[in-house]
Amino acid sequence: MSWYREYKDQWKESIETVAAEERRTTQMVEKDTLQSMILLDLSRSELPFVFKGGTSLSKAYGLIDRFSEDIDLSMNRKPTELEKKKTKSIITEIGNRMGFTLSNSDDIQSKHSYNKYVFEYESLFSDTPLELMIETSFYQAAYPVEVHTVDSFVGKFCKERDIVLPMPFDAAFVDMQVQSLERTFIDKVFAICDYRLQDMQDRDSRHLYDIAKLLPGIKITPKLDDLIDEVREDRILSKNNPSARLEHDIPKMLKEIITSRFYEHDYNNITRKLLYEDVSYEDAIENGIAVVADLDIFEYKRKVSKY
Repeated sequence: MSWYREYKDQWKESIETVAAEERRTTQMVEKDTLQSMILLDLSRSELPFVFKGGTSLSKAYGLIDRFSEDIDLSMNRKPTELEKKKTKSIITEIGNRMGFTLSNSDDIQSKHSYNKYVFEYESLFSDTPLELMIETSFYQAAYPVEVHTVDSFVGKFCKERDIVLPMPFDAAFVDMQVQSLERTFIDKVFAICDYRLQDMQDRDSRHLYDIAKLLPGIKITPKLDDLIDEVREDRILSKNNPSARLEHDIPKMLKEIITSRFYEHDYNNITRKLLYEDVSYEDAIENGIAVVADLDIFEYKRKVSKY
């Protein structure tokens, strides 16, 4: 059974209307609607899921204006092995209820700290199935966590115009645990340094745009210094986060990323095409990591280190 069930015509007309008014594609508004439905079910789960990443910056904080197709999930603590197994069950059950097909079931291992669920769904605006992805990462716990209202294009459109939809949509607005902006900012700065060390550019320049959008809302305080050091110590424990190791000077790495223009090609050819606003590579650098590189907040300040 398809996600739209008996409301195919109503959903098609509503999504077309919202897409035209909001200057988005119909497939984008449709996917955003499906993401909200999934998040509603996750918010009602017995497990302490935390919504994070680029899609959360758009749907929970309204900070970025770019296409982001993944739902990134963590938990507010390290899950047990039983909870990891339960995670797989919960996500696959949600997909089944919505009529999705899990196309990579053989790749998903409950014992792993990272998994990507690739669902195919029947689209109202495509002759072939489209994909929606959910990524779970349990390498580090998500903290600090805040409860935010996660919105949707359809929900916001109807609320602003006092419109009642002709079909049920409980997921128009969803209250859910979301990772804080400060933690997301920290993760993204370390991420672009990790990818530089690993010589990875493909699609990773999006973090430059996100950092530039995040930075104005970040208060530079001793509390932020403490959080950065705490996150760094957590990331040191993962082999996937090499830049967290204390021999790496993060401000120096950021300056090298800028002078080498490491992400420029990917930004201009990939990230910029995902943006719904005109932010050049130079603007993203100047208003983001160039500012961070001149601060001392990513210098490790703990007097006594375990590492």
